[in-house]
Amino acid sequence: MLKPILVTGASSGIGEATAVLLSQKGFRVYAGARRIEKLKALEGLGAGGITALALDVTSEASIDAALARIAADGATLYGLVNNAGVSVAGPIEEVPLEAWRRQFETNVFGLVAVTRKVLPAMRAARVGRIVNIGSLAGRIVSPFMGVYGSSKHAVEGLSDALRRELRPFGIKVSVIRPGFINTPFGEQEQEGLAPYVAEGRPYARGVAAFKAWHAKGHPTGAPPSAVAEAVLHALTATRPNARYTVPPSYIPALMMRNLLPSAVSDRIFERVIGLNKKEA
Repeated sequence: MLKPILVTGASSGIGEATAVLLSQKGFRVYAGARRIEKLKALEGLGAGGITALALDVTSEASIDAALARIAADGATLYGLVNNAGVSVAGPIEEVPLEAWRRQFETNVFGLVAVTRKVLPAMRAARVGRIVNIGSLAGRIVSPFMGVYGSSKHAVEGLSDALRRELRPFGIKVSVIRPGFINTPFGEQEQEGLAPYVAEGRPYARGVAAFKAWHAKGHPTGAPPSAVAEAVLHALTATRPNARYTVPPSYIPALMMRNLLPSAVSDRIFERVIGLNKKEA
């Protein structure tokens, strides 16, 4: 049997591109998303190598049903690509706690829930790959992206621990760190920022400046296929990287973040985004 891979959040963007590429490369892909109707076209793109699954990573019952469907095919997952995610944007002071919880339920707790369910079989087989889709924001967090960035920072930490815990069982863990990628994800973030630019909101001027800067990022970003290629390498390389930055042009920014004093990097952010004016 072709090596089975489960890709979560596969209905668009990075997840869709990953599912198609892996299918083209000979993997048996199980593509999961909350709305299965969005995945039907994806099955056709996979030329028979993609199976659509209804999968809500925040629901244990949904996860169990999806894994039961895979087991019914006689498949034992070789790989899991944890891609399902949402992005909550806005000032930390103003974002409602309910939105914080929704952010972490999907990006962190949902990722952990799916991973925990697939690990017993992988450990028994003593082989497997876990690929977590993090973000550049997990290391370099822009103002007004603190909710999303903190969830991706959590993914960085749990992936480090998981990689070390699973090494004795022959299971390898990698994190992919996309920067701006040309997908609809940016539209979700723009919509999330919109309420905070209203007149009278305390951070309106700063959010407006950031929103204008951010609006240019995703449309000019790398294609989702660039992330899919990194996922492919993480699943197939004898010695996969612990982390992949996509595109690699962001690596100097990560190095600067690690080496420069925080005061300096803060001023760079202010100048690039246009936040270097004092509030009245």
